[in-house]
Amino acid sequence: MPDHPTPGLVIVGGGGHARSVADVAARRGIAVLAVVDPSTPAGWDVSVVGTLDDLDAETRAATFVVAIGNNSVRARELALIDRLGLLHATLVASTATVGSPLGLGTQVLEHAHIGPGAAIGRAVIVNTAAVVEHEAVVEDHVHVAPGARLLGGAHVGAGAMVGAGAVVLPFVRVGSGAVVGAGSVVVRDVPAGAVVRGVPARAH
Repeated sequence: MPDHPTPGLVIVGGGGHARSVADVAARRGIAVLAVVDPSTPAGWDVSVVGTLDDLDAETRAATFVVAIGNNSVRARELALIDRLGLLHATLVASTATVGSPLGLGTQVLEHAHIGPGAAIGRAVIVNTAAVVEHEAVVEDHVHVAPGARLLGGAHVGAGAMVGAGAVVLPFVRVGSGAVVGAGSVVVRDVPAGAVVRGVPARAH
């Protein structure tokens, strides 16, 4: 599992999630070489550039992680990295426990857990203290927010968002592009593109 990229890491995105990813990298002893963000945010102690084209050849030889919480933006930037032939990093925090293979570009943050037999797609975020239990399926570009829990056999479709502290019960399916509100408990299947919240979660 390529969770310790070398010779360094370039972070695409300069917001709050990117800072969490940089912290994960630092704790793993991975050097962050540059940040790419068109807003050129302040407060970074590494080079910040507006576009991938602004990177020098040496930095472009590093590995890249798209540290952007918005699923559609993350998918777009991942596709750009693919087109440019750059290398993807898969990043796992030192405090996380991972019992299943991860797709390229996936980020597993501090104290998260992924159980055995789970299937994790590309560019997924399993955020701080989130849990993806055994045999759950998480498709590409999903964000499992801090403290969310996908119980055994749950299935989350591509580009969906499972909000902070939400729970998806065993074998329940969340459709592609759906949004599960923070603190919700999902007890029945959620259609693609739906927004649900509450206990039990209902469409809104």
